[in-house]
Amino acid sequence: MTRIAFCLALLLAAPAGAQTVFDRAVGLYGSAVNPAESCTQNPHRLDFMAAPPHALFHWAHPAPDASGQMRDRERYDILDYDDGSITLRREGDPQVTADGHLPIWILRLTSTPAGYCWGRTDWPSVRCERQAVRCGDDAPTS
Repeated sequence: MTRIAFCLALLLAAPAGAQTVFDRAVGLYGSAVNPAESCTQNPHRLDFMAAPPHALFHWAHPAPDASGQMRDRERYDILDYDDGSITLRREGDPQVTADGHLPIWILRLTSTPAGYCWGRTDWPSVRCERQAVRCGDDAPTS
């Protein structure tokens, strides 16, 4: 078992009072900028699995991904994490960076608004795009 998988398994099995970045990130989200992917129109659920370590995104209805393909699920390999972010590589990512490598994504938790945004390791550290906001309990899920 890799170090990341082992640590993730320990974190996901942490005692009830210990909030990890994964505990805080799990939930239902909608786009803050795209009404078609908002909490009311097409929210997505973020979950994690420990072995192998993956972040799982599931939309209520298919939506276009960065390459224009319709999808209702995406899976990311977890590469690293800290208290406020999770470093990921999207499985089957059609994009490449300027130097021809697969992009390494950084899911950064945000507090205002409550949710997350996306950065990349090849972007300036202050750049964070595609803000997602945490949905209320009444958001549709199918």
